[in-house]
Amino acid sequence: MRQPRRSGSLPGARRAAPLPGARRAAPLIAASLVAFALVLVAAAAPAVADDAGSVTRSGGPVTATLAWNAADFGVSAPRLTVDRAGVSYAPRIDDVCEVGCILTTGALKVTDLDGDDEPEVLVDTFSGGAHCCLSARLFRWTGAGYARTSIDWGDVGYTLRDLDRDEVPEMVGHDPVFSAAFTAYAASSFPPLVLRWNAGTTENVTERFPGLVRKDLRAQQRTLRRAIRRHYDVKGVLAALVADRYLLGQGPAGLREVDRQRRAHRVGRSYKKQLLRFLRRAGYR
Repeated sequence: MRQPRRSGSLPGARRAAPLPGARRAAPLIAASLVAFALVLVAAAAPAVADDAGSVTRSGGPVTATLAWNAADFGVSAPRLTVDRAGVSYAPRIDDVCEVGCILTTGALKVTDLDGDDEPEVLVDTFSGGAHCCLSARLFRWTGAGYARTSIDWGDVGYTLRDLDRDEVPEMVGHDPVFSAAFTAYAASSFPPLVLRWNAGTTENVTERFPGLVRKDLRAQQRTLRRAIRRHYDVKGVLAALVADRYLLGQGPAGLREVDRQRRAHRVGRSYKKQLLRFLRRAGYR
């Protein structure tokens, strides 16, 4: 089972190779990325632009309030207060989102992520800019207070969805390690990433949802065909497509696609070797 990276990255055992390449403009903006970008823009818009504000969410015995001060850009002095069974706690968030980050009315969530009847508190932040970086700060009850886990989603993001209908939501997004890994950011594509909160850690459970992966694979295939027709850079979408194949246990089929693109001179001689090394380090092989 693939495991996500640790905070500063995602918690867990998996660690991907550093992402090469500057994040430059590029002609290819895949249809899937365009759709995602629209979601990102909507999510990143401040609740009340540059004004002070607050939002409160409740679940079970927990009520959390996220408040912030006005700033010239984004917000300043964000603070979190968690009231549990009549006792107040103030976990720190100013060390990760002090000045200039963006908070939204959807930035605060209180929900039971592991089915133990004890709600967790999530605070989502966006650093602003054309892309990058979205992070989730997850606070769990320890019996004496709240411990924090940081989950960095990079250029992408996540939603809470109960994919297996067990009344416990998964964190569903896309794998940020593919950002600018083989091409410019705008020409990159991202395979799905599903995380489950379990016993105080995040577990990568993407492979448990092959239907989700197959849907993404079909989207990557459409994007690849469009890129070929328009003579766009295919290296980013091809990497995500091959990753989907490995998630489905179809690695050889993905590599045959790489060979086809190599014979068509759309990727270089070294691409396959670099991709295999990257996928191994990222936990797909």
